Amino acid sequence: MLRGAPSVDRVDELKIDRDDFLDKQDTKHYIWLIKTVCKRFGRAVLYINRSYSKSKGQHYLIKIKPAVNALLANRIQRLLGDDPRRVAFNLARIKSGLNEWNKLFEEVGRRLRTIYRAAGHGKH
Repeated sequence: MLRGAPSVDRVDELKIDRDDFLDKQDTKHYIWLIKTVCKRFGRAVLYINRSYSKSKGQHYLIKIKPAVNALLANRIQRLLGDDPRRVAFNLARIKSGLNEWNKLFEEVGRRLRTIYRAAGHGKH
């Protein structure tokens, strides 16, 4: 936690905004990367959902366990290729003490598709 900064709640969802499109093979590698990075930080990935942004790329919603503090969540998101401007805005929101620091805008009616689910974790 930042010294002197307001407290921000822990989160169990990571939100990634990638400004590119991954093909089927790269998606498999990206799932492996997500699981590996999260494991490195002592977190298990329960599921990964994906949707497509307006024309720029893909959005990923990653459910992890256990929850992490906001600074670590933002760091992991950066390592997983989150948009650098979004990472910077998120850090400013965290430092301001905003619990809604992790904004990822979705169009109404946009469908999230589950691309990975850990064994033993049914529908969410």
